[in-house]
Amino acid sequence: MSPSVTSASSIVRIVVAGGNYAGLNAMQHLYSSLLAVDPKAATNQRPNVEITLIDRRDGFIHCIGLTRGLTEPEFGADLWVPYSTVPWLQHPSIRIVSGTVTEMTPDKVHLSNGDSYGFDYLLVALGLSRFAPIGLRSSTKAEYVEEIAESYAKIHAAQSVAIVGGGAVGLELAADIKSDFPEKQVTLIHSRSLPVPGPFKDEFRNIVVDIMQDIGVDLVLGERVIAQTPESGDMSYDRTLKSSPEPELVGTMSTNAELTLASGRVIRADLAIRCLGTLDKRRVLQLPLASDVFGADGIAVKDTMQIDSEHYSNIYACGDICSRALVKLAGVGMYGAYIAARNISRAVLGLEKLEEGIRYPSQLMLLLGKDHFALQLGDEIWEKERTREHVHKDMGLLKCVEVMSLHKEPEYVSLD
Repeated sequence: MSPSVTSASSIVRIVVAGGNYAGLNAMQHLYSSLLAVDPKAATNQRPNVEITLIDRRDGFIHCIGLTRGLTEPEFGADLWVPYSTVPWLQHPSIRIVSGTVTEMTPDKVHLSNGDSYGFDYLLVALGLSRFAPIGLRSSTKAEYVEEIAESYAKIHAAQSVAIVGGGAVGLELAADIKSDFPEKQVTLIHSRSLPVPGPFKDEFRNIVVDIMQDIGVDLVLGERVIAQTPESGDMSYDRTLKSSPEPELVGTMSTNAELTLASGRVIRADLAIRCLGTLDKRRVLQLPLASDVFGADGIAVKDTMQIDSEHYSNIYACGDICSRALVKLAGVGMYGAYIAARNISRAVLGLEKLEEGIRYPSQLMLLLGKDHFALQLGDEIWEKERTREHVHKDMGLLKCVEVMSLHKEPEYVSLD
């Protein structure tokens, strides 16, 4: 039986491994249910819990705005919100640990520095890894500001830029570069005949093609890059070796690049940036009685956000690392974190029935420069004016700050 406030007087240890959209939103809802003051209670007796957030970074980073942060570093600097500025994270029952998770076993989370943290409940919110510059090597805001300044300098100096990969990141990065530097030659190379992989309509993809061409991006579709000189670090990265460095420490930028396509065509660019997907973190999850819980789309979870194994009912997963949604989105991760946090809180409080989350249809909103966007929600492609109502100049930063209570105290929420 997992510990609860009704079954034990000793402290209940909750570990959230990973921050950002999923992990930090989970922390907020754990706080609301377990630590916030109940204004209607005669006494402020709260559960005896210790909530530990383990994150490689010392703050929240609004990744949705990162492609524009690389072309507008002053805007980019605002995307990082240090945990030290979030009032409720300073609660004495909350501990923030800076470190990289290397292994999670049935009862402990192990870090690269040799430290380990035991838990009664674990929420895995490690997300997915990307190579730099979209994947950030920085662990502090000061490092981050310097990192995006370095990337900006390379983009600014280049007269021609080639983006390899026509997924959401490649498209948005190409659009931001062309929008902020219209004089540059920006080329996007994608191996398929249309951009935007995933469960989306060709009608939506063609809308994206039209937008990119209107912006002035040169699209090279149906062409695969078979050679590049000089190679970027990700091209020789060995995903199978446990000793391989974190992908965020490996760059995808190459200056004075020559790209050879399968057709024999050669594209030369002052700067090449490869945007070719993500890497999962299955190697860190070590659960002997649930070795098959990590599938192609991530950790298999139940509707309660518990991992799909009868042996580990106290371990939950949310965000990009889990298989909850084929298309990995911040909003999906935040919703899964909400359900997971409420269920962990219910278990701690001795409330037997767990909540089940709703499965939402796949969706994708592309922000293509400052004035262009496209949205498909389920099978519906939204018209431009309807979509405009959901587009924010700050790429949703303020909305995220408000939703996750980064500048205010979360209110108490009763689960009874």
